[in-house]
Amino acid sequence: MDSFLLYLIIMNVVTFLAFTVDFFLCMVNPDLDNSAANSLILDVFPIAGGAVGMLLALFVWGGLGRGHRMNKGNIAWWFLAIVCLIVWGLVVVAKFGLITLDASIDGILSGWDLGKLRILGIYLAVLNVITLVAFAWDKHVAESGNDYGRRAPEARLLGLCLVGGSVGGMIAMNVVRHKTKKWHFVWGLPFFIILDIAVVLYAHMGGLI
Repeated sequence: MDSFLLYLIIMNVVTFLAFTVDFFLCMVNPDLDNSAANSLILDVFPIAGGAVGMLLALFVWGGLGRGHRMNKGNIAWWFLAIVCLIVWGLVVVAKFGLITLDASIDGILSGWDLGKLRILGIYLAVLNVITLVAFAWDKHVAESGNDYGRRAPEARLLGLCLVGGSVGGMIAMNVVRHKTKKWHFVWGLPFFIILDIAVVLYAHMGGLI
């Protein structure tokens, strides 16, 4: 078996076990769940390649004793795992030759498909307007009685940003002052922009755009 693939398998098994042990330890000692050190240690696992194991652990254990699996208490972990899964997925695709990348300067700067870029530009423009409106609407509802049935879930707002709407989200955060105290929005949206640019460049180097 390829050593890189073996590493990923072992890392994801270890990650699942680490999150499983942490879940039961936090059941015994709830203070551990709020420990910054504990969170930072667990954050290392998906970054090191264990995103699948983390997602599986969140899915298996995250819904126990709660109304739904993804909530404000664990949403940052869900999106960290999703982002790491995307990054490692791109690495795996390139590593096993499923796509050939031209990482030369000429490969990056030339050969762009203008038709596909136009479609991408329209998609991003529409998505960022939708994201801006979603943030503004959620802020409006929050200030008008805070009816949770009408609020936009944080997962939806972050999801819109992850798939390309971060600029609209950041504009809304600064204009209507919404989610400005949530660190996963403050730090997450700029990172999403970097990730989205990297994905577009990756697709271009692979001859897809």
